[in-house]
Amino acid sequence: MRRFYLKSQGLENKGATVVSDENRNSKYLLVGKWGIKSDTLSVYDMGGKLVSELKQLSVGTLPKFELFLRGTKVGTVTTPVGFIRGFLLVHNLHWWIVGDTVTCHFKIFRGFSTILEINRVQINGSTYIELNVFDQEQLPLFICLAAILDRWVQKRPPLSEPKLVRTWKIKSDAASYNNFSKENLHANHQSFNCRHSNGS
Repeated sequence: MRRFYLKSQGLENKGATVVSDENRNSKYLLVGKWGIKSDTLSVYDMGGKLVSELKQLSVGTLPKFELFLRGTKVGTVTTPVGFIRGFLLVHNLHWWIVGDTVTCHFKIFRGFSTILEINRVQINGSTYIELNVFDQEQLPLFICLAAILDRWVQKRPPLSEPKLVRTWKIKSDAASYNNFSKENLHANHQSFNCRHSNGS
């Protein structure tokens, strides 16, 4: 199991978010938004390559999304009629998501095996979404799902402060520490937006 983190976006639902490992090494960049039909969330690797997308097909109380991995549609995310928010199905991949929309604790199952756990945690006074990943090949898809679950719980008050507290596991002699500054993040966001709008 490996852990990854993205900062909780609250109700902003816009801009770019760096996804880091527990050593705070930047691994992916999440850009875009969701909320209305045709909105898209996109995940890029740190080389600027688009690796996954989540596209919104419908709105309302039961929104529907499509998942893409490296340009290929791999699944459709739906909320079954009659189930409360906190239960989602990912068709084609045969995943099901169950959790608590108040505490933001979710699990994704493939059959009876857990492939991802999602928690809302606090690091250095800021709120992050923690991904405990058991199938790292699916991580770009997990990032998309974590982003919509994060905003989902923001719309269901009262939302309490995270009970789980974490710290970055940064080694004092680590040369791989490459967390983005705000300036670098803004520059890369603009670069990725240009590539995305040009269809590359």
